[in-house]
Amino acid sequence: MKYAFFDLDGTLIPVDSSIRWAETLLDHAAEDSREALRKERLQFDVDYHNGCLDIHKFDDFEMQLLASFPRSELDRLRVEYMRDLIEPHILPKAVELVEAYRRSGAKVVMVTASYRYPVEPIAELFNMDHLLCAEPEVGPDGEFTGRCAKENFAASKITGVRDYLLERGEPTDIIKQCVFYSDSKNDLPLLEFIADNGGKAVATNPDDLLRQTAEARGWEILDLFSKDEMQ
Repeated sequence: MKYAFFDLDGTLIPVDSSIRWAETLLDHAAEDSREALRKERLQFDVDYHNGCLDIHKFDDFEMQLLASFPRSELDRLRVEYMRDLIEPHILPKAVELVEAYRRSGAKVVMVTASYRYPVEPIAELFNMDHLLCAEPEVGPDGEFTGRCAKENFAASKITGVRDYLLERGEPTDIIKQCVFYSDSKNDLPLLEFIADNGGKAVATNPDDLLRQTAEARGWEILDLFSKDEMQ
């Protein structure tokens, strides 16, 4: 393989970093709006797992929550979030999965629907060559504006991967030398795109629908994490 693409939450880490980052921010949100925001965020999680997430509304919520904090406070909270909620769940077997591709000469790329600010340090821990993700808009003062500059969810991940490969000058048939690992039915568009064009799709710790699809299509299924490790 020349390119190995990896989803993040539930694929390379047995926790949902997006939820944990949102909880970190909500714990420090204004007290008079905190509970209403928690309920709204919880509904987005339910919609995601049911396969009916409105990504535009979700990204609007995430971007506005992010922008409600000054960058200096966000930087402090991100250090705590990484130390307490993420780093304990960076497991050696997941790191080795990525490193095995790196040793073989492949480029390793994280492809996640989450936005850059909380996931970039996670990508760095896995020594990713590149990160394809949602992009929050940043103003000239370095603060977040509350708007999303780029989405990276479901079918839009195909666009992100295509653009990345084109920017590297790769031919269209390079997909035959690509593999994509994901745990979620929401990533079926990219998994199918890779598989249908001669590449390899790997259902990793898959949800029920993805497991059924993988079994029906003969894709590899990798149960990287135990049930006790998944949170």
